[in-house]
Amino acid sequence: MSKGLFALTTGILRAGRCWPLAVLACYGFVLLVGLHRYLVLDAGLVLGVIALLFTTSFNKSERGNTRYFYLAVTALFLYLLVPAKTFLCVSCLCGCLLLAETFYGRINSLPVLVLVMMSPIFEYAMNVFSFPIRLALTAWAGSAIRVAGQQVSVQGNMIICNGNEFSVDPTCMGLQMMVTALLCGIILIGFYQKQYKKELNLWLVLALLAAMILMNVVSNLLRIIFIVWLNIMPGTIMHDVAGMMCLVLYVIVPLLFLIPWLVRRYGKPVVLHRKYYILRSAVKLFLLNALLPVGLITAFLVNKPRETGNQLLSGLPAMKGFAVQPLPGNIIRIQNDTLLVYIKHIPASYYTEHNPMICWKGSGYNLYKVKETLVAGHTIYTALLQQDKDQLYTAWWYDNGVATTNRQLEWRMDMLLGAHAYSLVNVTASSEEELRLAVNKILTEKELSVFL
Repeated sequence: MSKGLFALTTGILRAGRCWPLAVLACYGFVLLVGLHRYLVLDAGLVLGVIALLFTTSFNKSERGNTRYFYLAVTALFLYLLVPAKTFLCVSCLCGCLLLAETFYGRINSLPVLVLVMMSPIFEYAMNVFSFPIRLALTAWAGSAIRVAGQQVSVQGNMIICNGNEFSVDPTCMGLQMMVTALLCGIILIGFYQKQYKKELNLWLVLALLAAMILMNVVSNLLRIIFIVWLNIMPGTIMHDVAGMMCLVLYVIVPLLFLIPWLVRRYGKPVVLHRKYYILRSAVKLFLLNALLPVGLITAFLVNKPRETGNQLLSGLPAMKGFAVQPLPGNIIRIQNDTLLVYIKHIPASYYTEHNPMICWKGSGYNLYKVKETLVAGHTIYTALLQQDKDQLYTAWWYDNGVATTNRQLEWRMDMLLGAHAYSLVNVTASSEEELRLAVNKILTEKELSVFL
Protein backbone atom coordinates (compact mmCIF):
# COMPACT_ATOMS: atom_id res chain seq x y z
CA MET A 1 0.00 0.00 0.00
CA SER A 2 2.76 2.40 1.00
CA LYS A 3 4.72 1.55 -2.15
CA GLY A 4 1.68 2.27 -4.32
CA LEU A 5 1.06 5.59 -2.58
CA PHE A 6 4.72 6.49 -2.95
CA ALA A 7 4.64 5.63 -6.66
CA LEU A 8 1.48 7.71 -7.14
CA THR A 9 3.02 10.67 -5.32
CA THR A 10 6.20 10.37 -7.36
CA GLY A 11 4.19 10.22 -10.59
CA ILE A 12 2.23 13.34 -9.65
CA LEU A 13 5.43 15.21 -8.82
CA ARG A 14 7.01 14.18 -12.10
CA ALA A 15 3.91 15.22 -14.01
CA GLY A 16 3.92 18.49 -12.11
CA ARG A 17 7.29 19.31 -13.60
CA CYS A 18 5.59 19.51 -16.98
CA TRP A 19 3.29 22.37 -15.98
CA PRO A 20 5.07 24.87 -18.29
CA LEU A 21 4.03 22.72 -21.24
CA ALA A 22 0.44 22.79 -20.03
CA VAL A 23 0.62 26.58 -19.76
CA LEU A 24 2.02 26.84 -23.28
CA ALA A 25 -0.74 24.56 -24.52
CA CYS A 26 -3.32 26.92 -23.03
CA TYR A 27 -1.72 29.91 -24.72
CA GLY A 28 -1.58 27.94 -27.96
CA PHE A 29 -5.30 27.21 -27.66
CA VAL A 30 -6.09 30.91 -27.25
CA LEU A 31 -3.86 31.89 -30.17
CA LEU A 32 -5.11 29.20 -32.54
CA VAL A 33 -8.79 29.11 -31.58
CA GLY A 34 -9.51 32.51 -30.10
CA LEU A 35 -7.34 34.51 -32.49
CA HIS A 36 -7.32 32.38 -35.65
CA ARG A 37 -8.98 35.14 -37.70
CA TYR A 38 -7.01 37.88 -35.99
CA LEU A 39 -3.53 36.52 -36.62
CA VAL A 40 -2.65 35.95 -40.28
CA LEU A 41 0.28 33.86 -41.47
CA ASP A 42 2.13 36.00 -43.99
CA ALA A 43 5.64 37.12 -44.90
CA GLY A 44 5.59 39.75 -42.16
CA LEU A 45 4.88 37.12 -39.52
CA VAL A 46 7.71 34.91 -40.80
CA LEU A 47 10.14 37.84 -40.80
CA GLY A 48 8.95 38.72 -37.30
CA VAL A 49 9.79 35.23 -36.06
CA ILE A 50 13.26 35.57 -37.58
CA ALA A 51 13.61 38.96 -35.89
CA LEU A 52 12.70 37.39 -32.54
CA LEU A 53 15.51 34.86 -32.95
CA PHE A 54 18.03 37.62 -33.67
CA THR A 55 16.92 40.10 -31.03
CA THR A 56 15.92 38.06 -27.97
CA SER A 57 18.35 37.92 -25.09
CA PHE A 58 17.89 37.12 -21.41
CA ASN A 59 19.52 38.50 -18.30
CA LYS A 60 19.74 35.28 -16.30
CA SER A 61 20.49 37.13 -13.08
CA GLU A 62 16.92 38.51 -13.09
CA ARG A 63 14.78 35.42 -13.34
CA GLY A 64 11.23 35.52 -12.06
CA ASN A 65 10.25 39.07 -12.96
CA THR A 66 6.47 39.51 -12.75
CA ARG A 67 6.05 42.75 -14.73
CA TYR A 68 4.33 41.03 -17.65
CA PHE A 69 1.81 39.42 -15.32
CA TYR A 70 0.38 42.82 -14.42
CA LEU A 71 0.28 43.87 -18.07
CA ALA A 72 -1.46 40.62 -18.95
CA VAL A 73 -4.04 41.05 -16.19
CA THR A 74 -4.69 44.65 -17.24
CA ALA A 75 -5.23 43.61 -20.87
CA LEU A 76 -7.44 40.72 -19.72
CA PHE A 77 -9.55 43.08 -17.62
CA LEU A 78 -9.96 45.40 -20.62
CA TYR A 79 -10.93 42.40 -22.75
CA LEU A 80 -13.66 41.51 -20.26
CA LEU A 81 -14.96 45.07 -20.44
CA VAL A 82 -14.64 45.36 -24.21
CA PRO A 83 -14.48 42.15 -26.31
CA ALA A 84 -11.73 43.42 -28.61
CA LYS A 85 -9.35 40.74 -29.86
CA THR A 86 -6.39 43.10 -29.49
CA PHE A 87 -6.67 42.96 -25.69
CA LEU A 88 -6.88 39.16 -25.75
CA CYS A 89 -3.81 39.00 -27.97
CA VAL A 90 -1.84 41.37 -25.73
CA SER A 91 -2.76 39.39 -22.63
CA CYS A 92 -1.76 36.10 -24.25
CA LEU A 93 1.59 37.42 -25.47
CA CYS A 94 2.35 38.96 -22.08
CA GLY A 95 1.62 35.57 -20.53
CA CYS A 96 4.18 33.97 -22.84
CA LEU A 97 6.72 36.62 -21.88
CA LEU A 98 5.98 36.03 -18.20
CA LEU A 99 6.64 32.32 -18.61
CA ALA A 100 9.90 33.02 -20.45
CA GLU A 101 11.12 35.43 -17.78
CA THR A 102 10.25 32.93 -15.06
CA PHE A 103 12.74 30.38 -16.37
CA TYR A 104 15.27 32.24 -18.52
CA GLY A 105 15.59 35.73 -17.07
CA ARG A 106 14.62 39.29 -17.89
CA ILE A 107 13.93 39.82 -21.61
CA ASN A 108 15.35 42.83 -23.41
CA SER A 109 13.04 45.38 -25.02
CA LEU A 110 13.66 44.52 -28.69
CA PRO A 111 11.46 41.37 -28.82
CA VAL A 112 8.56 43.36 -27.38
CA LEU A 113 8.91 45.90 -30.19
CA VAL A 114 9.03 43.04 -32.70
CA LEU A 115 5.80 41.58 -31.30
CA VAL A 116 4.13 44.98 -31.62
CA MET A 117 5.17 45.22 -35.27
CA MET A 118 3.99 41.68 -35.97
CA SER A 119 0.53 42.44 -34.60
CA PRO A 120 -2.42 42.94 -36.98
CA ILE A 121 -3.30 46.22 -35.25
CA PHE A 122 0.09 47.63 -36.28
CA GLU A 123 -0.43 46.58 -39.90
CA TYR A 124 -3.92 48.06 -39.83
CA ALA A 125 -2.57 51.35 -38.48
CA MET A 126 0.11 51.44 -41.16
CA ASN A 127 -2.47 50.83 -43.91
CA VAL A 128 -5.09 53.29 -42.71
CA PHE A 129 -3.16 56.08 -41.02
CA SER A 130 -0.56 56.17 -43.78
CA PHE A 131 -3.18 57.21 -46.33
CA PRO A 132 -2.52 60.97 -45.93
CA ILE A 133 1.17 60.17 -46.41
CA ARG A 134 0.37 58.36 -49.65
CA LEU A 135 -1.59 61.36 -50.91
CA ALA A 136 1.26 63.68 -49.96
CA LEU A 137 3.87 61.43 -51.60
CA THR A 138 1.83 61.35 -54.79
CA ALA A 139 1.58 65.14 -54.88
CA TRP A 140 5.28 65.63 -54.10
CA ALA A 141 6.34 63.09 -56.71
CA GLY A 142 4.11 64.75 -59.31
CA SER A 143 5.60 68.16 -58.53
CA ALA A 144 9.16 66.82 -58.72
CA ILE A 145 8.51 65.17 -62.09
CA ARG A 146 6.97 68.39 -63.44
CA VAL A 147 10.03 70.35 -62.35
CA ALA A 148 12.16 67.82 -64.24
CA GLY A 149 10.22 68.58 -67.42
CA GLN A 150 7.67 65.75 -67.64
CA GLN A 151 3.98 66.47 -68.09
CA VAL A 152 2.03 64.63 -65.41
CA SER A 153 -1.33 64.96 -63.68
CA VAL A 154 -2.13 63.88 -60.14
CA GLN A 155 -5.54 62.54 -59.12
CA GLY A 156 -5.61 61.56 -55.47
CA ASN A 157 -3.21 58.66 -55.04
CA MET A 158 -2.69 58.27 -58.79
CA ILE A 159 -0.14 59.82 -61.14
CA ILE A 160 -0.91 59.88 -64.86
CA CYS A 161 2.12 60.24 -67.11
CA ASN A 162 2.16 59.73 -70.89
CA GLY A 163 -1.24 58.04 -70.66
CA ASN A 164 -0.05 55.52 -68.06
CA GLU A 165 -1.52 55.38 -64.56
CA PHE A 166 0.60 54.79 -61.47
CA SER A 167 -1.27 54.20 -58.22
CA VAL A 168 0.29 54.67 -54.78
CA ASP A 169 -1.45 52.23 -52.44
CA PRO A 170 -0.51 49.94 -49.52
CA THR A 171 -0.11 46.87 -51.73
CA CYS A 172 2.73 48.39 -53.72
CA MET A 173 6.24 47.23 -52.92
CA GLY A 174 7.02 50.62 -51.38
CA LEU A 175 4.76 51.32 -48.43
CA GLN A 176 4.28 47.60 -47.90
CA MET A 177 7.99 47.55 -47.06
CA MET A 178 7.50 49.80 -44.02
CA VAL A 179 7.09 46.93 -41.57
CA THR A 180 9.82 44.99 -43.38
CA ALA A 181 12.20 47.93 -43.02
CA LEU A 182 11.44 48.30 -39.32
CA LEU A 183 11.92 44.59 -38.65
CA CYS A 184 15.18 44.57 -40.62
CA GLY A 185 16.33 47.57 -38.61
CA ILE A 186 15.55 45.84 -35.32
CA ILE A 187 17.38 42.72 -36.51
CA LEU A 188 20.45 44.88 -37.19
CA ILE A 189 20.15 46.51 -33.76
CA GLY A 190 19.96 43.09 -32.10
CA PHE A 191 22.87 41.77 -34.14
CA TYR A 192 25.23 44.64 -33.35
CA GLN A 193 24.19 44.74 -29.70
CA LYS A 194 25.20 41.11 -29.35
CA GLN A 195 28.39 41.68 -31.34
CA TYR A 196 29.55 44.63 -29.22
CA LYS A 197 27.94 43.33 -25.98
CA LYS A 198 26.26 46.69 -25.53
CA GLU A 199 22.63 47.77 -25.43
CA LEU A 200 20.96 50.96 -26.58
CA ASN A 201 18.39 52.42 -24.22
CA LEU A 202 14.75 52.19 -25.23
CA TRP A 203 14.35 55.88 -26.09
CA LEU A 204 17.29 55.75 -28.48
CA VAL A 205 15.85 52.63 -30.12
CA LEU A 206 12.48 54.36 -30.55
CA ALA A 207 14.21 57.41 -32.03
CA LEU A 208 16.05 55.12 -34.42
CA LEU A 209 12.77 53.49 -35.46
CA ALA A 210 11.28 56.93 -36.09
CA ALA A 211 14.29 57.71 -38.28
CA MET A 212 13.69 54.44 -40.17
CA ILE A 213 10.09 55.48 -40.86
CA LEU A 214 11.29 58.82 -42.21
CA MET A 215 13.92 57.09 -44.33
CA ASN A 216 11.27 54.75 -45.69
CA VAL A 217 9.01 57.66 -46.62
CA VAL A 218 11.89 59.33 -48.49
CA SER A 219 12.69 56.00 -50.13
CA ASN A 220 9.10 55.71 -51.32
CA LEU A 221 9.14 59.22 -52.74
CA LEU A 222 12.26 58.42 -54.75
CA ARG A 223 10.78 55.08 -55.81
CA ILE A 224 7.62 56.74 -57.15
CA ILE A 225 9.65 59.29 -59.10
CA PHE A 226 11.88 56.51 -60.42
CA ILE A 227 9.10 54.22 -61.69
CA VAL A 228 7.08 57.07 -63.22
CA TRP A 229 10.10 58.65 -64.91
CA LEU A 230 11.23 55.31 -66.35
CA ASN A 231 7.66 54.24 -67.11
CA ILE A 232 7.90 51.00 -65.09
CA MET A 233 4.34 49.70 -65.10
CA PRO A 234 2.64 48.11 -62.07
CA GLY A 235 2.45 44.33 -62.09
CA THR A 236 5.85 43.91 -63.71
CA ILE A 237 8.91 42.35 -62.08
CA MET A 238 10.84 45.60 -62.41
CA HIS A 239 8.14 47.41 -60.44
CA ASP A 240 8.79 45.11 -57.48
CA VAL A 241 12.55 45.19 -58.02
CA ALA A 242 12.48 48.99 -57.94
CA GLY A 243 10.76 48.91 -54.54
CA MET A 244 13.29 46.46 -53.13
CA MET A 245 16.25 48.39 -54.56
CA CYS A 246 15.05 51.63 -52.97
CA LEU A 247 14.55 49.84 -49.65
CA VAL A 248 18.10 48.48 -49.74
CA LEU A 249 19.82 51.63 -51.02
CA TYR A 250 18.01 54.28 -49.01
CA VAL A 251 17.14 52.40 -45.80
CA ILE A 252 19.17 49.23 -45.20
CA VAL A 253 22.56 50.50 -46.42
CA PRO A 254 22.47 53.69 -44.28
CA LEU A 255 21.42 51.59 -41.28
CA LEU A 256 24.45 49.32 -41.78
CA PHE A 257 26.63 52.35 -41.02
CA LEU A 258 24.39 54.16 -38.53
CA ILE A 259 23.42 51.34 -36.16
CA PRO A 260 26.91 49.97 -35.37
CA TRP A 261 28.15 53.51 -34.76
CA LEU A 262 25.26 54.21 -32.38
CA VAL A 263 25.79 50.95 -30.51
CA ARG A 264 29.52 51.60 -30.11
CA ARG A 265 29.03 55.26 -29.18
CA TYR A 266 25.92 55.22 -27.00
CA GLY A 267 25.43 51.58 -26.07
CA LYS A 268 25.83 50.58 -22.43
CA PRO A 269 27.73 47.41 -21.53
CA VAL A 270 25.46 44.49 -20.69
CA VAL A 271 25.59 43.73 -16.96
CA LEU A 272 25.18 40.01 -16.38
CA HIS A 273 25.62 40.11 -12.61
CA ARG A 274 23.67 42.23 -10.19
CA LYS A 275 24.99 43.88 -7.06
CA TYR A 276 22.06 42.47 -5.11
CA TYR A 277 19.51 39.76 -5.75
CA ILE A 278 15.81 39.55 -5.00
CA LEU A 279 14.55 36.26 -3.63
CA ARG A 280 11.37 35.27 -5.44
CA SER A 281 8.86 32.69 -4.33
CA ALA A 282 8.71 29.67 -6.63
CA VAL A 283 5.17 28.97 -5.42
CA LYS A 284 4.10 32.52 -6.28
CA LEU A 285 5.59 32.29 -9.77
CA PHE A 286 3.90 28.94 -10.32
CA LEU A 287 0.53 30.31 -9.23
CA LEU A 288 0.83 33.41 -11.41
CA ASN A 289 1.80 31.34 -14.45
CA ALA A 290 -0.95 28.82 -13.78
CA LEU A 291 -3.79 31.23 -13.04
CA LEU A 292 -3.21 33.50 -16.03
CA PRO A 293 -3.96 30.94 -18.79
CA VAL A 294 -7.00 29.74 -16.87
CA GLY A 295 -8.23 33.33 -16.73
CA LEU A 296 -7.50 33.79 -20.44
CA ILE A 297 -9.49 30.75 -21.51
CA THR A 298 -12.35 31.63 -19.17
CA ALA A 299 -12.50 35.21 -20.44
CA PHE A 300 -12.41 34.00 -24.04
CA LEU A 301 -15.30 31.59 -23.51
CA VAL A 302 -17.33 34.21 -21.62
CA ASN A 303 -16.71 36.95 -24.18
CA LYS A 304 -17.15 34.91 -27.34
CA PRO A 305 -20.92 35.58 -27.63
CA ARG A 306 -20.25 39.31 -27.09
CA GLU A 307 -17.80 39.72 -29.95
CA THR A 308 -18.90 42.38 -32.42
CA GLY A 309 -18.43 40.00 -35.33
CA ASN A 310 -21.32 37.91 -33.99
CA GLN A 311 -23.71 40.79 -33.29
CA LEU A 312 -26.70 41.47 -35.52
CA LEU A 313 -28.68 44.70 -35.27
CA SER A 314 -32.45 44.40 -34.89
CA GLY A 315 -35.45 46.70 -35.16
CA LEU A 316 -34.07 48.65 -38.10
CA PRO A 317 -36.40 51.26 -39.64
CA ALA A 318 -37.49 50.93 -43.26
CA MET A 319 -36.26 53.28 -45.97
CA LYS A 320 -38.45 54.06 -48.96
CA GLY A 321 -37.11 52.64 -52.20
CA PHE A 322 -34.39 50.62 -50.47
CA ALA A 323 -34.01 47.18 -48.97
CA VAL A 324 -32.55 47.39 -45.46
CA GLN A 325 -30.72 44.34 -44.14
CA PRO A 326 -28.65 43.84 -40.97
CA LEU A 327 -25.37 41.96 -41.34
CA PRO A 328 -23.07 40.40 -38.72
CA GLY A 329 -20.65 42.79 -37.09
CA ASN A 330 -23.11 45.65 -36.47
CA ILE A 331 -23.32 46.40 -40.19
CA ILE A 332 -26.37 47.64 -42.09
CA ARG A 333 -26.73 47.15 -45.83
CA ILE A 334 -29.11 49.50 -47.67
CA GLN A 335 -29.56 48.69 -51.34
CA ASN A 336 -31.63 49.37 -54.43
CA ASP A 337 -31.06 48.89 -58.16
CA THR A 338 -28.54 51.74 -58.49
CA LEU A 339 -27.07 52.30 -55.03
CA LEU A 340 -25.35 50.22 -52.35
CA VAL A 341 -24.82 51.69 -48.90
CA TYR A 342 -23.02 50.10 -45.97
CA ILE A 343 -23.29 51.60 -42.50
CA LYS A 344 -20.70 50.06 -40.23
CA HIS A 345 -21.13 50.96 -36.58
CA ILE A 346 -17.99 51.55 -34.53
CA PRO A 347 -18.52 50.62 -30.85
CA ALA A 348 -15.69 52.71 -29.37
CA SER A 349 -12.81 55.00 -30.28
CA TYR A 350 -10.20 52.26 -30.00
CA TYR A 351 -11.97 49.84 -32.36
CA THR A 352 -10.79 49.16 -35.88
CA GLU A 353 -13.44 50.00 -38.44
CA HIS A 354 -14.27 48.15 -41.67
CA ASN A 355 -12.23 50.47 -43.83
CA PRO A 356 -13.26 50.33 -47.51
CA MET A 357 -9.62 50.39 -48.60
CA ILE A 358 -9.29 47.00 -46.90
CA CYS A 359 -12.80 45.52 -47.28
CA TRP A 360 -13.18 46.18 -51.01
CA LYS A 361 -9.78 44.62 -51.65
CA GLY A 362 -11.01 41.57 -49.76
CA SER A 363 -13.90 41.42 -52.24
CA GLY A 364 -11.49 41.33 -55.17
CA TYR A 365 -11.60 45.01 -56.14
CA ASN A 366 -8.66 47.35 -56.59
CA LEU A 367 -8.98 50.99 -55.57
CA TYR A 368 -7.81 53.72 -57.93
CA LYS A 369 -7.97 57.50 -57.86
CA VAL A 370 -8.49 57.56 -54.11
CA LYS A 371 -8.79 61.21 -53.15
CA GLU A 372 -10.43 63.71 -50.85
CA THR A 373 -13.55 65.29 -52.34
CA LEU A 374 -15.66 68.17 -51.08
CA VAL A 375 -19.38 67.34 -51.21
CA ALA A 376 -22.13 69.44 -49.58
CA GLY A 377 -19.53 71.23 -47.48
CA HIS A 378 -18.00 68.00 -46.15
CA THR A 379 -14.66 66.47 -47.09
CA ILE A 380 -15.01 62.76 -47.86
CA TYR A 381 -13.00 60.09 -49.63
CA THR A 382 -13.91 58.89 -53.11
CA ALA A 383 -12.38 56.16 -55.24
CA LEU A 384 -12.77 54.10 -58.37
CA LEU A 385 -13.28 50.37 -57.79
CA GLN A 386 -12.16 48.00 -60.50
CA GLN A 387 -12.36 44.22 -60.84
CA ASP A 388 -11.37 43.00 -64.29
CA LYS A 389 -13.76 44.97 -66.55
CA ASP A 390 -16.23 45.90 -63.80
CA GLN A 391 -16.05 49.46 -62.51
CA LEU A 392 -17.81 51.01 -59.54
CA TYR A 393 -17.52 54.37 -57.84
CA THR A 394 -17.43 54.56 -54.08
CA ALA A 395 -17.31 57.18 -51.33
CA TRP A 396 -16.93 56.93 -47.58
CA TRP A 397 -16.77 59.04 -44.45
CA TYR A 398 -17.44 58.85 -40.70
CA ASP A 399 -20.74 60.11 -39.31
CA ASN A 400 -22.57 60.08 -35.99
CA GLY A 401 -25.66 61.98 -37.09
CA VAL A 402 -24.24 65.27 -35.82
CA ALA A 403 -20.70 65.48 -37.15
CA THR A 404 -19.24 64.29 -40.44
CA THR A 405 -15.52 63.79 -41.03
CA ASN A 406 -13.01 61.73 -42.96
CA ARG A 407 -10.25 62.12 -40.37
CA GLN A 408 -9.37 59.10 -38.27
CA LEU A 409 -7.99 61.06 -35.33
CA GLU A 410 -10.92 63.48 -35.35
CA TRP A 411 -13.70 60.93 -34.90
CA ARG A 412 -11.65 58.84 -32.48
CA MET A 413 -10.91 61.85 -30.29
CA ASP A 414 -14.53 62.97 -30.53
CA MET A 415 -15.76 59.59 -29.28
CA LEU A 416 -13.09 59.51 -26.60
CA LEU A 417 -14.44 62.82 -25.27
CA GLY A 418 -17.96 61.40 -25.02
CA ALA A 419 -19.58 62.08 -28.39
CA HIS A 420 -22.21 59.76 -29.83
CA ALA A 421 -20.71 56.70 -31.52
CA TYR A 422 -19.63 57.14 -35.11
CA SER A 423 -20.33 54.87 -38.05
CA LEU A 424 -18.44 54.42 -41.28
CA VAL A 425 -20.75 55.23 -44.19
CA ASN A 426 -19.77 53.70 -47.53
CA VAL A 427 -21.83 54.57 -50.63
CA THR A 428 -21.23 52.84 -53.96
CA ALA A 429 -22.79 53.45 -57.38
CA SER A 430 -22.22 52.34 -60.95
CA SER A 431 -21.39 55.82 -62.24
CA GLU A 432 -19.56 58.82 -60.89
CA GLU A 433 -22.55 61.12 -61.45
CA GLU A 434 -24.94 58.79 -59.60
CA LEU A 435 -22.51 58.63 -56.72
CA ARG A 436 -22.14 62.41 -56.55
CA LEU A 437 -25.90 63.00 -56.53
CA ALA A 438 -26.55 60.26 -53.98
CA VAL A 439 -23.84 61.41 -51.58
CA ASN A 440 -24.93 65.03 -51.91
CA LYS A 441 -28.51 64.08 -51.04
CA ILE A 442 -27.45 61.87 -48.12
CA LEU A 443 -25.24 64.57 -46.60
CA THR A 444 -27.65 67.43 -47.26
CA GLU A 445 -30.87 65.79 -46.12
CA LYS A 446 -29.32 63.56 -43.42
CA GLU A 447 -31.18 60.58 -44.87
CA LEU A 448 -29.18 58.03 -42.93
CA SER A 449 -29.38 59.71 -39.52
CA VAL A 450 -32.00 57.21 -38.29
CA PHE A 451 -29.47 54.41 -38.75
CA LEU A 452 -26.54 56.15 -37.04
